Amino acid sequence: MNRYLLELRQRFSPLQNRYDVVGVDASGLETPLGYAEQKRFSLKEKVTFWSSADRSQVVFTIGARNMFEIAGTYDVAAGDGTALAVIAKDVVSSFTRSTYNVDVGGRALVGRERSAVQAIARRVLEVFTDVPWFLPIHFDFTDAGGATALTIERQMRLRDVYRVTVHDGSLDWRVPAALAVTVDAFMNR
Repeated sequence: MNRYLLELRQRFSPLQNRYDVVGVDASGLETPLGYAEQKRFSLKEKVTFWSSADRSQVVFTIGARNMFEIAGTYDVAAGDGTALAVIAKDVVSSFTRSTYNVDVGGRALVGRERSAVQAIARRVLEVFTDVPWFLPIHFDFTDAGGATALTIERQMRLRDVYRVTVHDGSLDWRVPAALAVTVDAFMNR
């Protein structure tokens, strides 16, 4: 199982969150993999990943199951509609550290914010102010045996960039890319 690297790069737009997903090989060579958009202020969250900005071919989608749900559950589907994964927010665990349960074809992964101290500090700051969190936010996704399947690390840059290191090369790249968008868009980063 070969390790691979992705980057999710956010582009600023007043009406949509826009993302570029790029594969990065060991030599640093970049390969565009997809372009994603999420409408802001929409009642039912949906993100569509296209093969490019011309929006000619859907690569995959992330869609919320319900409009009003405390524990958000999102389906990740291939462009042809085939199920790739289910991402569910663990509300109870997320009181201290944001936590996601991921089902990838019957294989369970759990993703948690790496730093409990930063997660709690961020929540306290959000109670008292609208100032966005400026420090990096990192997530580790582990399998049932405790092995790290992937990590998502927010880079300190002007716009949000997430470096996604996939330690389990058997994971379809679209699942880690969807998780990076979940960390950014669905947590209001």
